[in-house]
Amino acid sequence: MGDLSPKREHAPRLALSVLSGLMLGLSFPPFPLGILACFGLVPLLVVIAGVERPRTALRYVYVALLVFHVITVNWTGGYAHGNDPYMMIAGAVTMLVHPLFYFIPFGIFLFIRRRLGEPLALGVFPFIWVAYEFSHSLSEWSFPWLTLGNSQTYDIARVQFITLTGVFGISFWILLMNIAAYVFVAGLLGQKFHVGSASTAAYLAVIALLYALPAVHGSFVLSRPESSPDTRTNGSTVRVGIVQANVDPWQKWNQSGYGTIRLYQDMTDRLMDSLGENRPDIVVWPETALPFDVLGSMNSELLATLRTNSTRWGAGILTGFPRRVAYHDSTTAPRSARREKGTGARYDWFNAAVFIPTVAGDVRWYGKMKMVPFAERIPYAGAFSIFDFLRWDVGIGGWQIGPDTTVFVDPRTGARFNSIICYESTYPGFVTAFVRKGAEFLTLVTVDSWWDHMSGAYQHQQIAILRAIENRRWLVRCAVGGISCYIDPYGRVYDRTELFTKATLSRTIERRTDLTHYSRYGDWLGEICVWVSLTLLAAGAGQIFLRKKRAEQWQNN
Repeated sequence: MGDLSPKREHAPRLALSVLSGLMLGLSFPPFPLGILACFGLVPLLVVIAGVERPRTALRYVYVALLVFHVITVNWTGGYAHGNDPYMMIAGAVTMLVHPLFYFIPFGIFLFIRRRLGEPLALGVFPFIWVAYEFSHSLSEWSFPWLTLGNSQTYDIARVQFITLTGVFGISFWILLMNIAAYVFVAGLLGQKFHVGSASTAAYLAVIALLYALPAVHGSFVLSRPESSPDTRTNGSTVRVGIVQANVDPWQKWNQSGYGTIRLYQDMTDRLMDSLGENRPDIVVWPETALPFDVLGSMNSELLATLRTNSTRWGAGILTGFPRRVAYHDSTTAPRSARREKGTGARYDWFNAAVFIPTVAGDVRWYGKMKMVPFAERIPYAGAFSIFDFLRWDVGIGGWQIGPDTTVFVDPRTGARFNSIICYESTYPGFVTAFVRKGAEFLTLVTVDSWWDHMSGAYQHQQIAILRAIENRRWLVRCAVGGISCYIDPYGRVYDRTELFTKATLSRTIERRTDLTHYSRYGDWLGEICVWVSLTLLAAGAGQIFLRKKRAEQWQNN
């Protein structure tokens, strides 16, 4: 399409870049304005269409994405609560540095536009973007919090199709909307479209249809009898309780810890007493509710007490806790393992969850496998252990990566479930791995109390809706200080608690064993987008090679 207008001044381009960032940022929770994401890239695409030099174009990309990050992830610095220097610096770095990661999709777009033409570059931009989002969810540097599809969680009818595609399908659809809208704007600016003409009306109708189709499909899905909240497709249910104790995460690690444990036990006692015969089969306590390694030999009495309580309540206990694993043979320890001062003995801490059943037997635990970069673990700490000084010292920090996905089994009811821990809920393909291993419902334990009433807790709660829909599983969300809730397989939220309150909940939920297309095949769409992007990159590189060869032949002749 070339330049859309004569050369623009810097200020209007900058203003359009800021507008793009504002639209993208305001499309994310807690703002229920997901429609803005469908057009948020249009101003930025208009800007870079009029810029020939890729370096200049990427400057405007950075401005837009910086504004986007300031709006959506300002909470990462914890500026409203705690004022921890490490956290504040890390939050600022996230906002300033992470926008640079978007140079990858935009850089590829600009390369293809330069070598193969703008029409093709626009046509494949949804593939390029989704390839980036998918790839960015795979490494220890990953930060899938800002996957564009996460902007649509307030409209559950519109996202029901992710049982086929996962959240990357929403991102792909959003990119299609942006490209379609940009082509229309470009046509108006280039006078290919005229207000009031039949061709303009027809094109707008196509855009409206593209926007409406997911919602029409979702409304049909939600209207079916089997999607009703009162319908049980296989008759298997389990009653799950939640304890939200509202313990301050900044102070918990500086206290003895026994008062915290008594609080959870007392609140569970009151929950059980209030329900009588309708007591839960399983009760969930949040991430690091126990500030001790309950499976360590030094805490055997605590484990015995919890076993006794579990039997007395008639409910298994799922709780977060820190797990310490010692390596008696130091040669078997990972390079990132810690060293005991004085003895040099090697050991690791895991941010873990344990299920304590009502009957005697082995107790299984799960170690968190997806870490928040720097806040929980230095990326690739095994290879770059010299950066260990960057470890955050609130709580324990410097967690080791858990050994494997774990599905717990309640021996009394036979219920099978997992425990996602906090940030792991942002990884769609990772969560579905538990479902393939037999999880009949999902649990999520978390601490979302670091950031006061900033947007982080609201975004995290909304993201969980997508995991429930993708896998058609109930999701039980237990947070230290809120937001706790139950989410059904179609994304409806029940019994949602407020932030920074004490609460106990109980609800009967369905156990499901059916697999969605996404549960069965995972991120197939992301993989396809990667191959499409690589193919086009190869085609662009091949064109450079051929032009160089032709130039050499011309000079030789």
